[in-house]
Amino acid sequence: MRRFVLAMLAVPMLPAVAVAQTAAATPPAITAPDSATPGQWGHWHRHGGMMKLWQAKFAAANTTHDGHLTLAQARAAGMTPIVANFTAIDTAHRGYVTFNDIMAWRMDRMAAKLQTRAAALRAQD
Repeated sequence: MRRFVLAMLAVPMLPAVAVAQTAAATPPAITAPDSATPGQWGHWHRHGGMMKLWQAKFAAANTTHDGHLTLAQARAAGMTPIVANFTAIDTAHRGYVTFNDIMAWRMDRMAAKLQTRAAALRAQD
């Protein structure tokens, strides 16, 4: 009898649990803005849209639409990090960088920072 009563109490709650799980399973979509300003970089990074933001900035700056971003194009688009580090990004010395060059450079910088932090943590032991 006790099992029957508990089962009857739990049955009406099942649709509510299913709806709650379905609603939580679909996160809201995050899209990069059409024109990103330097103040938005940190905001989009915290929400996982940094890659989309870089792609949007690259596409807007690449006025020739050939996938090659020159120093002049980066400067005209106000891509300060790219302009300041253009020679480090252009490892093949071609006079232009691709989106993959920029992402590889960013990953190298992140890896170097993580190695520095890991060394500092090891030094604390």
